[in-house]
Amino acid sequence: MNSWPEIDYFHANTAEARARLAELEHIAEVAWFELYRRKEDGSFWRIDREDKHQERFIVRIESFLDWESFDSSSLEKQLLLSTRGGESQERCLVAGCSSRAIKASAFCLEHTYERGVRK
Repeated sequence: MNSWPEIDYFHANTAEARARLAELEHIAEVAWFELYRRKEDGSFWRIDREDKHQERFIVRIESFLDWESFDSSSLEKQLLLSTRGGESQERCLVAGCSSRAIKASAFCLEHTYERGVRK
């Protein structure tokens, strides 16, 4: 069985995205998300609907019962931190914040994410 990360960026026009979609069965959709079931193992995956101003994610969810309201922000933050290569030695520039900035940002993980940065 080929394992996928719990969360990843999803770029629809790539070979990787097409390969993943071939392994998925479309189950449902709502305004901002689409729900899929992986054919190989029956796991459920939520993909953000396309929006030209937002980064898209594919995220594994435990249950299809609450898939619309599943909060993936903590997973998105960890992916952002990993993509940026972790924290730098610098402090976050937000007044009163003592956290270290993430690499390639002047802000800590929370404040970078708060500003809408996802990659």
